[in-house]
Amino acid sequence: MLHYQRTEYGKLKKVLLCRPNYLKIHTPINVIQEKHSVNNIDTELACKEHDQFINALEEEGVEVVLGHNHERYPYEVNTRDLGVTTPKGIIFGRFYSPFRWGEHRLIEQTFQENDIYIYDKHTEGTFEGGDFMYIDENTVAIGIGIRTSLVGVRQLENTLSDLGIEVITVDFAEEYLHLDMIMNVIGEKTAVICEEALPTHMIDKLKEKDFTLIKVSKDDVFLHKCNLLSIGDNTIISHNQAEDINEQLQQLGFRVIQLNLKEVLKSGGGPRCMSFPLLRE
Repeated sequence: MLHYQRTEYGKLKKVLLCRPNYLKIHTPINVIQEKHSVNNIDTELACKEHDQFINALEEEGVEVVLGHNHERYPYEVNTRDLGVTTPKGIIFGRFYSPFRWGEHRLIEQTFQENDIYIYDKHTEGTFEGGDFMYIDENTVAIGIGIRTSLVGVRQLENTLSDLGIEVITVDFAEEYLHLDMIMNVIGEKTAVICEEALPTHMIDKLKEKDFTLIKVSKDDVFLHKCNLLSIGDNTIISHNQAEDINEQLQQLGFRVIQLNLKEVLKSGGGPRCMSFPLLRE
């Protein structure tokens, strides 16, 4: 079956998740993990929170595929970084951190068992899915921070070149980890952004396309206030650290499903990071 996605806000039909069965901060790989490395993560509680995430998706009619786990890979919960689903199919990226090398092999096994086809695999440079964002059906933004390299971006551009998709590169400070920590298209013509973290040309492009922009501060970034998940039909899965953003979304007509994800968020990723869309309408 061909798995397909061309927006961030089409109705989500199928998604890949990984339960945080082995989630512990052994060696921090981001600034959020560094903050929580002393008290660490309550793995049992993180799993309970993740189960609520799974239930919320399934109650909305989303098919959830659970990836294989292994104790060697404690950060598998953030499946988004595996790559991206495109109109051509699924593209696997290459992780920046050695602590995540090998996760793709586990997910390949999961995909084989579920008849999920991989279109392409990156073999050079680095590319992580948290740095890929559909602006609309014909425009994507790809972040270049610490996790995705220019070589990785060029490979994506080559893959997408015959689809008529404009690729906008977005340079940002390494501390922000991924593009989806500072910008998130959560509806048609609606985005949550950290204005001070984005280059002017990206903000200008969103304004040019008549986006409504919900703004967060630099401090809000590290509370995952941008990192929400649209599942289509103007419905957003969010969390209780983003209550002010949730209220603004509701005022704009969005339906917000607010979950308590306090423990699992310590891994460094929110609902968007913890999900790899496989199929959207």
